[in-house]
Amino acid sequence: MRNVSESKNNWLALKLVGDTTKKTPKDALGATVFVTTGKLRQRFDLTSGASSASQNEQTIYVGLGGETKVDALDVIWPGGQSEKFAVGKINARLTIKQGDGTAK
Repeated sequence: MRNVSESKNNWLALKLVGDTTKKTPKDALGATVFVTTGKLRQRFDLTSGASSASQNEQTIYVGLGGETKVDALDVIWPGGQSEKFAVGKINARLTIKQGDGTAK
């Protein structure tokens, strides 16, 4: 089977990198991400597994639907720090580093 329909929806894939000097694991497990587009605010939690002897991919996938920009991206790191990030592009894989301020 092959999907031949054209996708009209937008997305983001977020890879978080924590700062160990700020008591956050490097893989940022336990971080909470809030993505705001228009009137919609979505929450994503970075976890390591969903059941016994399992492992999830350490990337957060965000469906944006028809929205063409992200109004706000907030991360609450496992160490308790809160940080806002600017998102310059969509339909891309972005790396978010704690203390950096930009999603690249």
